[in-house]
Amino acid sequence: MPITINKALRNRLERIYLFANTDYFVRYYGSKLGILWAFLNPFLQIVIYYFAFSYLIFKQRDTSFVLYLFTGIITWQFFAEASKSAITLFQRQRYILQNIDLPKIDFFWSLILSKFWGYFINFLIFLAFSLAFFHNSLSLTLLWIIPIWIGLAMFTIGVCFYLATLYIFLRDLDHLWSIVIMAGFWTVPIIWDYKIIFEGYEFMMYNPLTAFVVQVRQVTLQNQMPDLKYLSIALLISAFIAISGYFFMKYKSKKALEFL
Repeated sequence: MPITINKALRNRLERIYLFANTDYFVRYYGSKLGILWAFLNPFLQIVIYYFAFSYLIFKQRDTSFVLYLFTGIITWQFFAEASKSAITLFQRQRYILQNIDLPKIDFFWSLILSKFWGYFINFLIFLAFSLAFFHNSLSLTLLWIIPIWIGLAMFTIGVCFYLATLYIFLRDLDHLWSIVIMAGFWTVPIIWDYKIIFEGYEFMMYNPLTAFVVQVRQVTLQNQMPDLKYLSIALLISAFIAISGYFFMKYKSKKALEFL
């Protein structure tokens, strides 16, 4: 029995990896540079931000603002890309779902894994620039990035559960969500400093995305422990959204798939 369970689990993990691998690499299919774009894109982004904010927009601003900006953008991008892709997930995979008995959650795990690969490569480029050109140092506080990433993944997959299921009944959701993403970018401290804006509005820190963006910067740019109060709250909210989203998807998707 244990051998059978282990084999089934291994096959399931391999399937999730295969779906994630296909989703990630298909975007580079047909390109001459191929997977190199995964590294070139964030590299060129940082270079452009550096020149734009150092010489064009904010000439007097500390050049480390480029790293501040980049960490916020890549963290937000992970959530934005995953959630937008999740909206049409059931529609894209409807033939598999209607003809093969597979756990629906596996498609969501593969989606999160695929988007996280891109986020992780961006993060490695950020660390390389931080060490090589900005002379930042690393410490053991960087290990706090693990629970932050876990929380970010939980929050994101929970939102994905809701969006993928709701889209079956509300086909305008993809357009509505694009507006939410555009507006949300300005409500999270990606460009602006949360310490200034949040005077009297500390409740905004209870937005998990805000907490995760702030804590990522705290452990990478400032070599400080995250604020355990806000991190704990963000993790609890993210866990609730992930669990409730899963049961919402599980309950609604059975009948919802008939509408595809």
